[in-house]
Amino acid sequence: MSTTSTFKKYLFLLEEFEKRADKTIDAYDEALQDGTGLQTKQLGRVLDELSEHFDSIVCEKKGKKKSYRLIKPIDIFSETFKNSHEIGWLFQMAHDGDPEIFRELENYTNQNRHIYKFKNTPFEDIDTLESKEVFKRLRLAVEAREYRRIKFAYDEKTYDNLKCLKLIFMDNNWYIAFIDEEEKLRFGRISFIEEVLYATKAGSFQSASVAKHLEFLDGVQNSMTLFGVEKKIATIKAMPNIAKYFDKDMKIFLSSQKFVKKEADGSVIFALSYTQPIEILPFIQRWLPDLIIVEPQELREELHKKLSIALQRDLN
Repeated sequence: MSTTSTFKKYLFLLEEFEKRADKTIDAYDEALQDGTGLQTKQLGRVLDELSEHFDSIVCEKKGKKKSYRLIKPIDIFSETFKNSHEIGWLFQMAHDGDPEIFRELENYTNQNRHIYKFKNTPFEDIDTLESKEVFKRLRLAVEAREYRRIKFAYDEKTYDNLKCLKLIFMDNNWYIAFIDEEEKLRFGRISFIEEVLYATKAGSFQSASVAKHLEFLDGVQNSMTLFGVEKKIATIKAMPNIAKYFDKDMKIFLSSQKFVKKEADGSVIFALSYTQPIEILPFIQRWLPDLIIVEPQELREELHKKLSIALQRDLN
C-alpha cells in the first residue's frame, strides 16, 4: 500500500469519526471496510496507528473487541505538528516527495470546520523536473552512503568526492548536508544544484567515519550553523508588547531558544546559542525594534553595523 493511499484512508476515517453520533468506530464496520478497501485486521492496524498518533482518539476494549472513540475534534494539521517527532510521520506520508499529499490536506474539510490553506509545502522547493531528478539522485546517494560530485548554479567549481549525509528541510527549503574533501560539513540548497554525478571515488564510505557529523545534524539550528565551532550564548530581551511570544512554555522559534526569566515590567529574557552571528541575527532583525541584544557586546555591535549599512544604502 502506498503512503499516499494510506493517508487518504486516514482522512476518510477521521471524517467518519465526526459523522457518527457516538464518535465511535471499529474495524468490524462494513461501511468502513468498503470505504477503505481494507479487511478487518488491516483496518484494525490503521485504527491502532491513528490512536497512537492522536491523543484525541482513544482505544476502548470490550472483551476481545476493540473500538475507537473520538473524544474531541481533531485539527489534523496542528495535531500532527504538535510534537516534533511527529513531523517525520507527515513527511513519510508524502510518498517520494509528492506534493499532492499536502494538497489533499488543503482540500480536507471536517463538516466545514477545518479548512487548510498551504501557502507553500516542503516540496515546492523541488517542483521542477530538474530539481526532482537532483533530489532523487541525492536520496539514493544518502541511502547507499556513496560519494557524489555536485555542481551548484552559483559556483563555477564542481565539488568532487562529497559524502552525502542527509536531506534536510529547514529555513523553508530543502538542503543536502554533505562533507567535502577537506572534511568540512556544509549545507547545499537543492534548488541551487545543477548536476549530481558519480564521484571520482568509487564505492561507499563507512557510517562510523561520519558519526560525529550525523550527531551534529540532530542539533543543527539552521543552514548557518557551523560544524566544529564552539557555540556562544546570546542573552536577548523581548519588550513587554511582544513578550508573550517568548514566555515560558510558548512555542520556540529557534531550537536553542531557552526561557530565562520574566522581568517586573513584563519583558522576557531568553537565551540563544549560535556559532556565527548570521545564524541568529536575521531572526532578531525580524522582531526589531522589540528584541534587544543584552549581551554579548560584539553581537550588539555586529547588528548595529548591519543596520548602519542598511540605512546608508537607503539614503543613497
